[in-house]
Amino acid sequence: METLKEKLKTVLKQFSSYLLIVLTLVAGFVIGYYYDIIKDSFNSESVQVTTVKRDEVKLAIDENNNLLVIKKTDGSYTVYQDSIGFMIFNLYAKNIWGSAKNTKENGQ
Repeated sequence: METLKEKLKTVLKQFSSYLLIVLTLVAGFVIGYYYDIIKDSFNSESVQVTTVKRDEVKLAIDENNNLLVIKKTDGSYTVYQDSIGFMIFNLYAKNIWGSAKNTKENGQ
């Protein structure tokens, strides 16, 4: 009877450790699968995308390196973070560099 209890204890110990590992893996997969849904539920703010045409606005940088998008029609402006200004500057610089490089290669 004692040996049966000892064997049962060792089997239950092993089973509980394996069960803990399996439950941890399942919880990790569930969290990973539903991460975007959970993240979006906490960020309930909806992001509105606005598009503007280049000929309708002027771009400027203020003293804090923030990007200003100024409407030509009424002079109203929108301020964006400096990182957005750097990103747009890099895009323009790549476009200018690419067009200058293509012009050179074509012999113009």
